[in-house]
Parts: sequence; C-alpha cells; structure tokens
Amino acid sequence: MFDRTRRLRLVSVCLVALAGARGVAAQERIQGATVIQGEEVERFLTTAKIVRLKSNPHPGVTGSRVATLELDGVTRFANFKTIDEQKSGITTFANGTSEVQFQDSWRTEVAAYELDKLIGLGMVPATVKRTIGRDQGSLQIWADSMMPEAVRYAKKIAPPDVEAWNQWLFKVRLFDNLIYNVDRNLEHLLITNDWRVILIDHSRSFRTQSELKEPKPLTRFSTSLLDGIAKLDEKTMRARMGDYLSALQIKAVLQRRDRILALARELSAANGEAKALYP
Repeated sequence: MFDRTRRLRLVSVCLVALAGARGVAAQERIQGATVIQGEEVERFLTTAKIVRLKSNPHPGVTGSRVATLELDGVTRFANFKTIDEQKSGITTFANGTSEVQFQDSWRTEVAAYELDKLIGLGMVPATVKRTIGRDQGSLQIWADSMMPEAVRYAKKIAPPDVEAWNQWLFKVRLFDNLIYNVDRNLEHLLITNDWRVILIDHSRSFRTQSELKEPKPLTRFSTSLLDGIAKLDEKTMRARMGDYLSALQIKAVLQRRDRILALARELSAANGEAKALYP
C-alpha cells in the first residue's frame, strides 16, 4: 500500500512539473504584433529603447536575434538580423546546388519592405535599418501568426476560403519572382488568425538575373498588384532602396517587372481576363 501511494504521489508531482514546464513555454512564446506596417510601426522600430537582445528560437542560418523594444509604455518584439555576406564567383551548397555572386544580407530585408510599400503588396512586416551596440542590421517587427505554411501543409488544414487563399499565394509567387527570391520555404510564409499571409526572410533575394526565377506557377495575377509594379521607376527605387541595393539589382527588378507584365498580358489574351486576372 505504501509503495502504491508513493508511486501515485510521484506521478502527481511529475504531472504538476510537466504542466508547469508547459506553462513556462507558453509564457516564453513571443507575442507578435497584429499591425505590421505603417509609419507608427516604423517609428517604433527606429526610436524604441532596446531592453533585451536574445537568441532567436528559430535563427536559421543567419543567426538572427530577438529584440525586446519599449516606447511610451508599449513593449514589442522584433527580429534583428546582421548577416551581410557576399561571395564572388560560384558558391556551392551542401545540397549540391550552386549560385553565382551569392549574397545573404540584412540589406535586402529592408529593400523587400520598401518594395512591398511601393507596389502595395502589404505582406512584408515593417523593417528598418538600425544599429544595436556595435552591430548594424535590419530590425523587423515580430508579426503575430497562428502557424507557418509548413504546419498547415503538413497537417493538411484546409483554408476557410480556398479562392481567397489561392489569390494570396499567387501574390506571393509574383513577389518572389519580382525580387528573385532563392530562399522561399514554407516556414517563411506565416498565416494569421484571419488567414492573411505574411512574408518574412528576404536576405537571399534581389539577385541580378533579368529572367524570372519560376515563371510557370504564374498563371493568375492580381490587377492591383500589376498596377503597383507597373508604376515602379528607377528614380523612385534609387531614392527608397539605393542604400540597400546596387544599381544592377534595381535594374534587374525592373527587367523582371517587364517580364511579369508581358506574361500577364500573354495569358490574359490566351485564356481570357476572367481566368488570368483577379482584383
């Protein structure tokens, strides 16, 4: 009887400890912002006091860190990325693929946000240049989300509105082709509680190739997004992104823009605007 009572007590203690551990884990979850763009968010990122800087629970290969910021009694979190690598010639990766003129830089994180604003995409969280201590890098507001696309896909969770979801994904494909993003994986595509899409991690983008990276999945186009990219011009891009992109990178964006517009016209003529276009 004594041994049985002792075992029950031990089990109870373990269950309490496990519940406590889960509680701590829940408390340590980083609370993201629901408003991820705009002048107020940018001002917060630029001027808020850095209270704490710790390792990112999902740092990836760039070694980014999580910053805790406070301003006027408000606390927010942000992702601080300082990687700034560029290699000439051919770089070969562990998976056997290779790339010419490899770049992995915080600078293109800021450029992706600035381009998002110019074309009216509304999917890249506010990102600014900031120096913390001796380190200069990109500071991106930590966005609130319920799961990454990797989880939704693995668990086969169906979106509540399939057509709306597909329209989000077509915008993602257009943007990734526009910036020649070589590192879009399903962990970098976040899903909000109301099934909007948030795009993160653009440090391996804005390559100088003039062609589109993956044109085949571009079969439908948002007319508002087409209007947005059609308005891009070199002068405006240099003013907004010249500190983060080279002249060749800006020129390549405009060349890829022209290819996207041409493809949209071609598919609209071949398949009809009703099939090729949506608002």
